Amino acid sequence: MRSRTRNRHLLLTILTLLSASALHGEDYLIGYRLTTKNSQIFHEHLSVSKSMSPCIGEKLSSITVTREHNDSLKTTLLQNEEEFLTLATQQALHLQSHQNITTQEHASSETLTLPTQCYAVEFNDDTATITLLQ
Repeated sequence: MRSRTRNRHLLLTILTLLSASALHGEDYLIGYRLTTKNSQIFHEHLSVSKSMSPCIGEKLSSITVTREHNDSLKTTLLQNEEEFLTLATQQALHLQSHQNITTQEHASSETLTLPTQCYAVEFNDDTATITLLQ
């Protein structure tokens, strides 16, 4: 009679991986850049891509935002931009400023860059929980 315990380790490994990914959510790489000229928004870019490999890091903080059932993560982030930027600015950001002052005019440009970071995102029917990983 054949023993069925040989597949036990394989099943335990699969269950462990599935439960860990269910608790962790999906990993996304998110970056943001905002450019202003003379205090007017000139260009804004939010980049969102699914991570090709699992992100390793500690959970720093998270937010839960509302979303429509079929909305993409990028759409959800744009609809909840203020909450997301509050979460994202807990990491280092880069600010570049240029000013040109003459006797007749003053021109300035600023660029705010949030470097691409890894976030764990867990989707529910009407919410998304976004966790910043370090």
